[in-house]
Order: sequence, then structure tokens, then C-alpha cells
Amino acid sequence: MKRFLSLLFLCSLVAGLHQQAEAAISKTSKRILRPRSGVSAVASDFTAAALSTTSIKWSWSTGTFTDPAITEYRLYSSSTSNFQPLIPGTSFYIDPGLGVNKAYTRWLTVYQGATPGSDSQHIEKYTYALPPDKIAISSMTPISPPDDVILPPWAIYTATASATAIYVQIPPENWFPNPVHATAYVVECSTNAGADYVRNRAFFVPWQTVPLLSNKHYMIRIGAINGDNEITPGIYSATRTFTTPPLTVSSFTAVALSSYTIQWRWPIEIFEGTGITNFRIYRSTTTADDVIPTDNFTGEIVQQLGPGASYWTEVFVDSPTTPSANSRRTRWIKALGFLESQEKPIFQKYIYAVAPATCSLVYLDPPPYNVPHVAENSVTLNWYVWPSTAEPRVGIATKFVIDHSTVAGFAIAVTSAIVGGPPQGAAGLISNTKYDFRIGVINGDLEQTPNDGLNPFAYSKAYKAMTRPAPPSNFLVSTFTDTALNGTWSTTTYANPRYIDGYSIGKKRDIVIGGVTYVYWNPLDFLPGISSHEYSLDYLLTNSTHTLTVWASQTDPVWVSTNPYYNPLEYDGGDQELCFYHYCHWGSLGLDNVGATFATPPNDVSFDTVAAHSIGTWWKEPEVSATQYRVERSTTLGEKGPWVFVSSVTGNHFNDTGINVSTSGLVPSTTYSYRIGAINLLGMQTLGLADATTGYRRDYSFIRSTMTVQISPTLYAVATGTASINWSWTNDVPGVQSYNIYTSTDGIITTILNPGDTYWLEVNLSSSNTRYTRRMRSVTSLGESDFSDASAVTFAANPSALIVTDAGLHWLSIEWSGNGGSRYKIDRSLDMNTWTEVKAWSDVYISTSFTDTGLRLATTHYYAVGGYNQDAIPSVGSATYSGGSSRTLDMPAGVIPIFSTSAVAQSTTGVLSGFGQITVQLPAGAAPSDGYILVNTAAGTNPVGTSSANIAAATANLLPSKLVTGSIAELYFYNLYGSAFTGNLTLPARITMTYTDANSDDILDGDSPQIRAETLKLLNLDTTNLIWNPQSASRLDKAAKTVYADINHFSFYALGSVIPLRGSLADVYAYPNPYKPGSGGDYDQSVFGEGVVFEGLTAGAKIRIFNIAGALVAELSDDDGDGRALWNARSKSGTRAASGLYFYLATNPGNSGDKKTGKITIIR
Repeated sequence: MKRFLSLLFLCSLVAGLHQQAEAAISKTSKRILRPRSGVSAVASDFTAAALSTTSIKWSWSTGTFTDPAITEYRLYSSSTSNFQPLIPGTSFYIDPGLGVNKAYTRWLTVYQGATPGSDSQHIEKYTYALPPDKIAISSMTPISPPDDVILPPWAIYTATASATAIYVQIPPENWFPNPVHATAYVVECSTNAGADYVRNRAFFVPWQTVPLLSNKHYMIRIGAINGDNEITPGIYSATRTFTTPPLTVSSFTAVALSSYTIQWRWPIEIFEGTGITNFRIYRSTTTADDVIPTDNFTGEIVQQLGPGASYWTEVFVDSPTTPSANSRRTRWIKALGFLESQEKPIFQKYIYAVAPATCSLVYLDPPPYNVPHVAENSVTLNWYVWPSTAEPRVGIATKFVIDHSTVAGFAIAVTSAIVGGPPQGAAGLISNTKYDFRIGVINGDLEQTPNDGLNPFAYSKAYKAMTRPAPPSNFLVSTFTDTALNGTWSTTTYANPRYIDGYSIGKKRDIVIGGVTYVYWNPLDFLPGISSHEYSLDYLLTNSTHTLTVWASQTDPVWVSTNPYYNPLEYDGGDQELCFYHYCHWGSLGLDNVGATFATPPNDVSFDTVAAHSIGTWWKEPEVSATQYRVERSTTLGEKGPWVFVSSVTGNHFNDTGINVSTSGLVPSTTYSYRIGAINLLGMQTLGLADATTGYRRDYSFIRSTMTVQISPTLYAVATGTASINWSWTNDVPGVQSYNIYTSTDGIITTILNPGDTYWLEVNLSSSNTRYTRRMRSVTSLGESDFSDASAVTFAANPSALIVTDAGLHWLSIEWSGNGGSRYKIDRSLDMNTWTEVKAWSDVYISTSFTDTGLRLATTHYYAVGGYNQDAIPSVGSATYSGGSSRTLDMPAGVIPIFSTSAVAQSTTGVLSGFGQITVQLPAGAAPSDGYILVNTAAGTNPVGTSSANIAAATANLLPSKLVTGSIAELYFYNLYGSAFTGNLTLPARITMTYTDANSDDILDGDSPQIRAETLKLLNLDTTNLIWNPQSASRLDKAAKTVYADINHFSFYALGSVIPLRGSLADVYAYPNPYKPGSGGDYDQSVFGEGVVFEGLTAGAKIRIFNIAGALVAELSDDDGDGRALWNARSKSGTRAASGLYFYLATNPGNSGDKKTGKITIIR
């Protein structure tokens, strides 16, 4: 608002000054015409002229009359009733002692005696104005006025100016509307040391912008203009002298000329006639040459040029660490006259980039091999770039241009790609075609270096190469013999077929260098002619794989025909040094195919096991094993067969189970022939080897034959005791003469059992619960049959010594001697007649002790424990225990049974040590079942349903509330089998807790700090969130000194002093008040200790206590957030507060407006 008033005042001031100036220039004259009198003439041509700042000359003409009757002239003023009498014949009057730049109105009247004539014109005239003694000039905008004043401050003197303008300011005593020294001021300037001054401009405000010429020495002064728009002659302010700088260069640019020169350019038309002497080009001395300075452009002059120069070519030289090519240079320019120009137009420019000396398609990728990076339709070029020093000239550029051409000398050049650093690819080429390649360069301004006389390194040397032809197709390496392969391929149609001179065949191999595996090709042969398409390779290892590769080979016919040193036996395609003179070529990419020689079939086939339904065959493998062997079977003797494929296997053994004959296997007592074929690494069976070797090799092994034996009896086993097993069998083979029984390892147990026998009982086995396996063969006139086997586990021994080791209200513990059972079976009975299975085989119970839970209290239970053998068969007998101590315990003393059918209320009472007692009462019909209520009165230290740490944490969360010491109880309702009821009661139960208040003062006995009875509530523990929740139904009976509540479930309960968190200090009070220390009564110290207690505080509340004189006595706060604070009735220095009246002020840190005051009295 103050700024607005200031501006409004200045605007009004300027408008008023303009009105004054206009009035001074165009006055309104007035005359008083009186009735004709006897005065015959009046003064004429009444005029006025300012003589100085304090005087005005009034002049007039008397005319031609010489009337002797004229007695006087009177010069009147509009500002007073007085007049200046003048004698007749006077023609002027000078008013002295006037005010500076003040307007005065005068007129002249001629008198004849006392009779006046008509008045002259009334003329208003200003005295001359007074300029200020001093002025200030500034190149900065004058400072805006502060908020607390209307007028702006006086400017800072300066001797500098911009090239085109400066601010001129007058001192405060000349500001408007101070006592006005002038109506306006005029600025006059001299550029010739004061020889003459030129009026620049007038102004009506405390400061004014004055336009200037650049590069001039200026003297400037201020003149004053009065209300008549007249400049006071000969009086000026003190002269200020300053120099204007040259104009700022309007545009500063640059162009790169070469990889070591930049031409900096600027226009000079605006400097014509300004008298500048030079242009200076600078570079920074505080930052790198490619960075725009962030300081005040501290720099050094790199070139000074004459005033007519409009460009300068700067030449750069490589440094030992940085080449000049593609480097960015930063320069700025200033014009120089009497001073330097103020602004500094800056420009950054990149020098042209330099191309590498050469490029190549062949480079290490990876080491140690040089690899040609040539494809059918693309190539990848590599070249050296800075900071590499591998060549005399390396590429220094931001980007690179890859050109290719099919015309020598790049008469027609095509840009393949604009790329970053090497290696980089060029695509879109034609296969099997000659190309010239070169690398061009682009600098950081994305300008390609032109190929002209100033830039001999615009391109690399041309690299000549052929793109690859397409490889042959349909290449197949087929197996011929066990030592030879045959390769065939199809030729294709080539662009420029004259470049194809044949096909090369190679074998792919791996070589390990420095622990790294590399692939290379071992050349095998060259097949001349574009139509060649087949090649054979012999003397290879049996069952070995070989990767053969075929390439289409290229040549440069021009090079062959013009090179006198051409050797057809030497490869002429990829000599790196020659690729700049002829077209390097590498042929097509290789086409691979894998082939494998045949595997050799085995000899020496024989049989190791012959059974009724299977035959075991083995053979001796050849020196070079086959990858797999093909087993074939026939039911005829000799080579003819027919042969049936059985299986392909590895190794030198196969057991033919005849699954492709029948589900039971081979046919007993039948002759079978076998032959073994070979399969190589590629899964090909050796076939046709005999024909290819004219009978010197076989396709299969020699044939061997044998007969299966007769079928065996079917053997069964059943355990009959801890040391006996009954073996039985059935037989379907006629002509049995006897039976033999063997161990699982073919050890004889019994022989020559009668052909009519169908079982045999084996007794006196060594171990119970042990598996035994036996084999059986029948004997006929053809010999022993195949065998069958069976196994069984002897019974486990009966457990023994079963006893009851311990008993509880709802559980019994038993132990027994296991005697080697694998698992145990446990049964329970109440009457020794009806048994309930407690543990079975599926329970995997292996311990020899067991605790049976969930039992009915005060009841006798009987137990039987048996053993299981490994086959889950229970032992024949069991250990049984009954009577006596196998009874669960009776209900503990003090625990009262609860009956669900009771028609009256039932209750249980528990004693809480050091506190009181708790009574739980169930109304009729509330008990969920017959059972009992268990009250854990030690729940504070030894809880059942949670941990003591959780109870402590929940109690800590109560603040500012607290629990009554020793009041925590844990309640459960159990049925007669010990199962706790966890649901809600159908009717609420009532919990009643007593408390101790012997003197009936409503303060609980024995708790510190004190607990008032009216704060008591029953609390329930939330065991999940660890919070004690006050029961809304809690009621206090002060007369009975009890607190009770109706609840719908059993849990943790306690009696607590609930102090609600205060939101304000409205209910703060202090006690005892008055405080009478040592009196022994109600007004003596409280249970909280010596002093006065403040209750009802908000968390963190602060209290200050003052004496009656207003001096601060003590300060305290509720730091623990319990709503209570204790003042020990002492001062801050620790001395006891004297008897008297004190005032307290309680403040709430959470609400600055929440305060409470009160009085305290101390009586000592």
C-alpha cells in the first residue's frame, strides 16, 4: 500500500509540475477598465523579465503624452494590498528579495492626484529557478523506495555508464515536493571537454534516463527551469564526468575451415563513426576451452584486431595430450575504444574432425585371430580412434560416416551409415560384389569434414573388398563305411559368377589357447569350378563324428590377370596390406554338416543267465565301442530269421524279459537266437557295411542260440510266530520229481522235497520281527526249473512290563518294554471288555512311553500295548495293565464342580494374595456343560494363556491408568475331560473383586501412588493387541468395597485405576490444600511423597508456581503422561517453601490457549 501511495504521490507531483510549466508559457492576462476619468493616458507595453533567482524587472512605456497632471505611477501586486509608488516618467522597476522560482503578478496604474486611470495588463512572472549543487549519475536503475517512506533514496554516485544511456539524479533537497527550487531540470551534455554543451532533455522527476552516444568522454550538468520554462542562465550543478563504452558486438559466430582452423565472424556496421580502435577476442583462463565460463568471464586476449576487421581465422596446434581436431573452442569478443564494451557475446565452435588413416574389415575378434567381418549383404569395419596411437593418424570425431561405392575412386559414393565409434556395420550391399569403403568424419557440431584442399584428412584411405557369396545349399555328410564319409551339396546362382573359382572343403576343430576354446577349420581340399558338388573323406576313426564345412571360393580376375606374381597355389584373398590395391575376398561363409562313421558290431556273444521267461545276453565290445547296441531276436536257427527288434542298449549286457512276446515274458522251454547290431554317435545303425567293404565287415555280430528253462513253482510265505514262517507253493509243470528251497543268495536250505508236498514250515529262525526271503525250484527230467521267491517277516515279540508312571486330572502316563517292535498298538478300556484304539500302525508310534490326555477326571482306565512287525501285523499277545494307580486324579481341593442342569446360581471364589479375593458366579443355565471353573490367582507372574512379558507390556500401555497390585486373575471353564470352553456364555457370569480400604477413606490401602476408589474398574486383557480394556459394565460398591461386572467369556481380568487422558486443563486441581507438612492428618503429605499433588493434567503439561510477590518459585511438568505431577514444596534452589499463599499456572504444550490458574496455601 505504501508503494502504491508513493507512486500515486509522484504521479500527482509530475502532473502538477507540467501544469505549472504550461501556465508560465501561456498566461491569461486581465485588465480592470474603470469609467472614463479625467486621466488622459495609461502606461503601455507593460512587461516583465526575471533578472535572477530573487529579482524581477518590470518595464513599461509612458507613451507620447506629457500631461503635467500625472502625479505618479503605482505598481500593484496580487499578493498584497500595498503598492509601490513611482514618480512620473519612471519606465521600470526591479523587485528584489523574491523567492526562488516563485510566480509574482503585477500591474501598473497611472494616477492623477487621487484619481486612477485604467490598469495595465496583469502580468505573472517567475523568478529564475535554482539547479542543485551536485548531481549523481548511475548506470543502474535507481533503487525503489522502501515500504516505510514515500520518497526514494538518494542514488549512489558512479563514474560508469552504459554505451547508450545513463541515469541522472538530483539530491533529495531538490526533490519534489520539497521547497521547490525549480519547475523542471534540464540535462546538458558536452563531448568536447566543456567547450560547448548541448541540451539533452528536461525532466520533472528525481531521476531521468539520459540517452548517450557510445565511446565518448562526457561532461554532464543540470540546469534549472522556472515556471516560465526559462533556463536560469549561468547557474548549473557541479559537472559530472564519465566515459561511455563502445557498443556491444551484436552477433559473434564462427565457422570451421579445417581440422586446425576456425574463422570467427562479427558485423561491424554499427561501429561506423563511433571511433573505436580495436576488437579483442578472448578465451577463458579459469575453465577448459570447451566450457562456457561460469565466472565473470575472466580471460586473456588471444587476438586484437583493427576497427575494420569483421573476421579472424584462428589456427590451433595439437598439444601433447589433446589433438585440435574435433575440439570445441570457446571465445568471446569486445569492442575497444576509450573503454571495452560491456557485454561479451560468446560463441562455441568445433573444429573439423579428422578421419582415420585406414579402415579394415579384418581385425582381432577375439584375439589372437584376425577375423574378416564380411557377410553377403553387409560388412563391419574397424578403424583406430583417439586416444589410440596404433597408426600415424587415428580418427578424431564425434560421429563417423561409412561410404561405399562400386565405382573406383568413389565417383558414385553411397553413405551406408552415420555411426559412433568402431567397429560399425554397413548394410544393404549386394553379395559377391566388389566394393570400395572409406570412413568420413563428423564433428561435435554435426558438420561433416568437407573433402577440399584445406582438409586432406576428410576421408580414410579406400579399403577394397568383395562381399561374400551365398554358401552352397543342401550340404549333407553321409556315412559310407566305418572309416569313410561322403559329402554332397547343391550349387546356387551367384551375382558376378566370374568371381567364383570353386569350393573349399574343411574340417571343423577346436583349439584351446590359454584355457579358452576356439573354433578353427582344418583345410582338406579345394575343388575347382563353379559346378563341383561332391567330396569323399576316408581313413577316419570308427564311430567318430566329423563336422565338414564347404565354402564357395572367390577370386579377383583382374588381380589374377594383372599380377605377374600371382600363384594359384597360394591364397590371394585376405592379405591385409593388399586390400588397398586389390579387392580382398574370403569366399562364402561355411556351410556345416555333421557326419559319423559306422560303429563296429561286437563279436563273442554269449548267455549268462537263462530262465523260463528271460535270457541274459552279453558280448565283448570292439576296440572302439558303439554308442548303442541293437539287440534282435529270432525263434529260428541261422541267419535267415525273421528277426525281431528287442531293444537298443548301452554297455555289453542285456536281459531279455520277452515283454514283446507275452505279458509273462519268453516262452519256457523254447529255443531263441540273438544277433547284435551297432549304432553310431548320430543314432545310425550300421547297415550296408558288408557291401561297402566287399564282405570285409559285418553289419551284425555272429549269431548265438539257447533254450529257456521250464517255469518254477509259485512260492508263498506267511509268518506263524516270532521264529517261524510257513512256505507254501503251487505247481503247473508236469513230471516234477522233487523241490529244492534256497536262501536269497542261492544257499541250499532243504532238498528233495516230495513232489506231492505243497508247504514247508521253517522253524527256529534266529530273530523276531525280521524279514526272511527264500527261493524255490522244481526238478524234472530236464533238470532244475526257473525259481520263484517270497518273503515274510516274523512276528514282533510282545511288549512287557507295562506300568502307569504318573497321573493327572485329565491324563495318565504309561511305559513298557518294547522287545523289538517296529511300531506299537495302544488300546484303552474302562471295563476291560470294550477297548478303544488309541494308537495304530498309521500313527507310526515308536516310543516306549505314552501320555494319554483328554481323560475324564477321577476315573480308572485300563491299557493294552502290542507290537507291530515290519509288515504291520500286530503281535499275537500284548502287555496289559489295569487297576490301582491307573485312575485320573480327583478334583483339586477348593475347586467346586459346576453342573449344567443346576437350577440355582453356582459360584467359585479365589484368593488373590496381598489384594483380596475374586468370586465368579454363574446363573442357572449358564454352564455350557458339567465341569469346573479354574481361577489362576498367580496369573500376574505365571499365566497360562499368554506370557508374563505380554502382561507387563499391556500394563505399561495403561498409563496414566494403572492396575491394582496383585489383582490379575485368569479364568477358565473346563468340562470333566479337561477341555476348556472358549466360546461365549449363553448367560453372563458375574465377576466380583474385593479391595482393601480399612479406614474407609476411599483410598486403597497398600498402593503407591495412591488409588482412589472412584477410579476403580474391572479390566479385560486383549492378548492380541496387549491392551487392558475397561469393562463398560463395571460397577463400584463402596459400601461392600467391591467392584463387579457381568461378562460373557472367561479370560484375564484385573482391577485397575482408570484415569482418562485429559484433553484440556479445565479440571486441574491440587491436593492437599492447604498443605500442612508434619501434621499427620489429611493435609499432610500424600502417598506420592512430600509436597502438593496436581491432578487432571494433560500429557506433558507444565506448571509454574509463584509467590505472592510474583516471583517464580518452582517449575514442574507431567513428563510421564499420567496426568499427575508432584511439587515437593521446595524452591528451585532446593530450600523449603515458606508458609504463605502461592499461585500456580498450568499450561498445555499442545494448545497454547489452554491454561489453568489456582492458589495453594502452605502452613508450616
